[in-house]
Amino acid sequence: MNYVIAVTLLASPIAVADGQTAAAPVILNEPSANWSVFGAGQTHKGRKDASVQGGGAIRVTIAAKPANPWDVGASSTIKGAIAKGDKLVLAFWARLVEGGNGGRTQIAGSIQQAEAPYSPVIGGSVELTAEWKLVHIQGIAANDYTAGTANIALTLGTAAHTIDLGPVFVLKNS
Repeated sequence: MNYVIAVTLLASPIAVADGQTAAAPVILNEPSANWSVFGAGQTHKGRKDASVQGGGAIRVTIAAKPANPWDVGASSTIKGAIAKGDKLVLAFWARLVEGGNGGRTQIAGSIQQAEAPYSPVIGGSVELTAEWKLVHIQGIAANDYTAGTANIALTLGTAAHTIDLGPVFVLKNS
C-alpha cells in the first residue's frame, strides 16, 4: 500500500535549535485501515474509497449514543517498542459521514497498554467533519513499553453517527 504522502508529511526531519536536523521518526505500526471495531449497537464494514490515502476505510455506524463513550471503539496494533521520553504521534485519516452535532463530531484517541489496566501512553481528542482529514494526537511517553505491549484505541461512542476510519500511523522520535 502506498502511504508515502502521510508518512512523508509526518516523518519529515525536524529542525533543532542549533540549525541541524533531527533524524526522521520511526514508524511503530503497519500503516493500514484494518481497524478492529468493538461494542454493542454498532455496525462496521470495510469499503473502498479512492478519496482517502491508501484507497480503503472502515465505515462505523452507531445507531444510538451508547451509555458510555468507550462502549464502542476501534483499535489497531503497535508492533514497535516505546521508550520513556519518546515523542509520539498518533495520526489517522477520518471523516464524519452523517450524524454528530452540526456536521461535526468529537472522538478520543490514544496509545495505551494493550492489556489491563489499559493505561494511556498518550491521548487526546479530535474533531471530525465531512471532509477526510489526517488528524493527529501527540505526546511524550512517561514509561517504557516493550514491543507489542501497546496499541491504538479510539473511543467512538460519543454520539449517534457514522464515521469512516482510514489508515492509521504511529511515529516516534527518541
